[in-house]
Amino acid sequence: MGHPAKVLTVKTVRGFESLPLRQIMFYQNYKKIISILFVVILAIVLSYLTIFGRALKQNENHLGIAFALPQTILTSEAINIDDETYLAKNRKSFIETMENQGFIFAEQMGSGYFFEKDGNRYISTSRMYSSHFMVFTYPK
Repeated sequence: MGHPAKVLTVKTVRGFESLPLRQIMFYQNYKKIISILFVVILAIVLSYLTIFGRALKQNENHLGIAFALPQTILTSEAINIDDETYLAKNRKSFIETMENQGFIFAEQMGSGYFFEKDGNRYISTSRMYSSHFMVFTYPK
């Protein structure tokens, strides 16, 4: 059979004695990828909680806001969260979004924004969601 020193032996990994070496290596790479993915997801959740921790005490659609946040951060427009609310960085972006929908901005009184469309007058209210974002209601 040859010289005993030239015989290749495969070191087994505990619990994988019956698997070929290629499958063991695939499993180890898969395990690394899953671990990295878990760390990235955990970092995203922790950063969200750090930034919006106080805002989570509000009675809001936090899941909808979480999905709207990337668009709001990357664009300068207000993002529709659901049928009644928008998330925006500032009032200017909300007014521009409403003007793109055919509303004409008339005036602001406190947290109320007055719009006109087709001869009718509409009001939208705003409130701070966090120190960086505002939640607006759709003009009614």
